[in-house]
Amino acid sequence: MFTPAYQANYMLIDGALRPNVICQLQQRGEPLEILPLYLCTGLEPVKEQGPILVHAPVGTALITEWQQTPAQHLYASVFASQAPLRTVASHLRHFLQPPDHLGNSSLLRFADPVVTYFWLSSYPQDHLDSLLGPVTDLWVKTPIHGWQPQPDPPFTRFSHHNPPQDWDPRFALQGEPQLAAFEQACHWLFMEQLHEWLTDHHPSVFANQTGEQVQNWMEQVLEKGRAWGLASDYSFIAWADICHTWGLDFMDRIEGPYQCWLKQFPEKARLPPEVRVEALAEYARHEQSTSYQLPLKCVPPIN
Repeated sequence: MFTPAYQANYMLIDGALRPNVICQLQQRGEPLEILPLYLCTGLEPVKEQGPILVHAPVGTALITEWQQTPAQHLYASVFASQAPLRTVASHLRHFLQPPDHLGNSSLLRFADPVVTYFWLSSYPQDHLDSLLGPVTDLWVKTPIHGWQPQPDPPFTRFSHHNPPQDWDPRFALQGEPQLAAFEQACHWLFMEQLHEWLTDHHPSVFANQTGEQVQNWMEQVLEKGRAWGLASDYSFIAWADICHTWGLDFMDRIEGPYQCWLKQFPEKARLPPEVRVEALAEYARHEQSTSYQLPLKCVPPIN
């Protein structure tokens, strides 16, 4: 079986996910060529936080360690190319701030492995060939949540099927499927952050639940939160905290704590959703802390 360690001779690192990585690479004592892709662009002042291209001979310990170290899959991918470093870098720079079909041009963090996966997956093979250019094979971690079954091997491989074409600026245009892929990447990353927050603050929140049950619960949390008018990450975390404390159906229960809150603080029902959920979360935490001492009952506010 071919593996990245036997074929790959390049690594692409997201510098924002791996601070001080250039210094770490320089200290390895290996024949590495290192090039921050923001160098010689308008983004040069933040070159260490951008994509960093590393050329390493096949079989170099750097690539082998990447394959064997799951933590490295979170900030880097590897690929094979017969082209020299400058040629590969010139090609990849076409995608630093690519235009999209809506007329916008935004920074694309294509070195983030999660973005890499969803972005490349959004292209049909013929367009993928143009996108890869001098890259013949690329391996990136398949983004599977920790509560789901893990694939073996843990990588997805994107390959070049046809000879590279001369560069056409249209190759960099991001269409509707690519914008949807970026939304998918953001959603996946937020699900990871939300799960981490919940398990940190409520260690038994998903005790004895299957991966499918965890996934369904979290998807319902986000769906109900969006229906309530929430948009920010912070508000969704507050909403998930409430759902954990009171249950997903807390708004539908006639005699539940949500109705008590509305009766005690009717003026807060008119607050914007993002502000309202923060007030509700604070009430839920207070109600939970006193529920072991007093039975739940609705009382009028004290004037």
